[in-house]
Amino acid sequence: MATSPKQNEVLQLKNDIASEISRDAPNIAQGVFGDNANHPDMSQVSNQQLDDLYRQKFEANDRTWLQAEARRDPVQFEKVTDRLGVTTPPPGSPAPPDPNAFANAAMASASAGPPPGLAAAPPPPVAAMPTPPALSAAPAPVLAPPPVPAPAPPVILGPNGQPLPPSGGL
Repeated sequence: MATSPKQNEVLQLKNDIASEISRDAPNIAQGVFGDNANHPDMSQVSNQQLDDLYRQKFEANDRTWLQAEARRDPVQFEKVTDRLGVTTPPPGSPAPPDPNAFANAAMASASAGPPPGLAAAPPPPVAAMPTPPALSAAPAPVLAPPPVPAPAPPVILGPNGQPLPPSGGL
């Protein structure tokens, strides 16, 4: 299938634009952002500093910070966790167990009785069984949660930074 002269012109124009952008991008970035040394939030941080910070957050189990970092720069997050040897579960796998799950389960089983593998004590004779107290005929009232107030409508700012007046219609 032969290409038409129009397609060749489009390809040539596309290549010209791409090469101009790649030539001009560093100069434009320097003009817009200036020098990295003047912007501490854009400065380079060594891998060792990043590794130490991530290790500290992992040891403190600061999941909020770690999740924010993973959303902010997923590529960097993966590189650092690979260097630290942290394995990430595959997508769709269950969440890691609660560190207090064993203690909670032990407390629940202690109050529930003997584990299923142990022989239970024989039940007391029927005559020795105490009679349960009489139940009240009226059920306890169920309280409904308080109503949730409607969220305030978003404030839309105009070009001068001031809120726009309501338009009154859809």
